[in-house]
Amino acid sequence: MKEMKKRIIMLFATGLCLLSSLSAQEIRKLEIGADATYGISLKKSEANRYGFDLFGGYKVNDRFSAGAGVNYTSYMSRLLPSGIENVIVQTKPYHAVRPFVYARYDFLPDRKWTPFVGARLGYAFFSDSSLNYGVLYGGDGTIDASDYEYLRDLDHTLDVKGGIFGSIDLGVSRYIGTKGGKISFGVSLDYQPVTFNYYQHSEKRTNLTVGPKIGLIY
Repeated sequence: MKEMKKRIIMLFATGLCLLSSLSAQEIRKLEIGADATYGISLKKSEANRYGFDLFGGYKVNDRFSAGAGVNYTSYMSRLLPSGIENVIVQTKPYHAVRPFVYARYDFLPDRKWTPFVGARLGYAFFSDSSLNYGVLYGGDGTIDASDYEYLRDLDHTLDVKGGIFGSIDLGVSRYIGTKGGKISFGVSLDYQPVTFNYYQHSEKRTNLTVGPKIGLIY
């Protein structure tokens, strides 16, 4: 994660250097923005999430924009099989940094309210803060000593792997003020595969969430 933070800082520093060399007309075609999302899982057994985005892009014309950004996402805890009959384990919330590229199309750019559609494609890097387990007991609530030692050892074996993710946004934006800023309201559908590795177990899950998104673009 430290290496990832260094790379993100380097990307922002490079962006600032590029901005200083652009003409005024080119600067007016640039956009920066931020948004927040709460996603509800479409599967009861999967995890809800919340996320925050920072992004910057280029307005190819009045309707089409494209660029890149970074997302921070946190998924709620979820249940996984332990390998012991009638016993399950529960993860703590797990988090990811997700760099992405995006594109957005505004249908009515000359109106105060304009509907839009957007898409994002990126890759998720999950942090090591997800390495702890809580234990839930099933059945009659009793386990033998060897099983207890096994479950105790599980506490530090969880490794969360991400992968390529994609999202689609549908919504409407409204101009605010006189400098071209916009506030947007929409719904985001987010697809994120996740693999949980612990001891000899490997669980592949798909986080498919949908929920409201609100953002600002300048």
